[in-house]
Amino acid sequence: MIRVTIEMLPLGNESRKRHLGTVTIANDGTGTRGLGNYKVRLSRRGKPDSTWRTACLTGFRRLSRGPYELLLLALVAALGDRIFINNRK
Repeated sequence: MIRVTIEMLPLGNESRKRHLGTVTIANDGTGTRGLGNYKVRLSRRGKPDSTWRTACLTGFRRLSRGPYELLLLALVAALGDRIFINNRK
């Protein structure tokens, strides 16, 4: 399982950190050595154990792609391509 936690540290102050979100990417066990299938879960702000959105990511080429691409595709699976379209203005 891969977990990415997003936190805000006001003025870099660790003691004032605030949880903004958590992305959990878990292998669902149905893939092959070359192609991975994953369950994706996004948490709510301030509630790392709560679920905001879920998605499935299938056919990830794990031998030729790295963790940042896995994270990007997991976010696209959960949020849709609007994350690209809205930023083109």
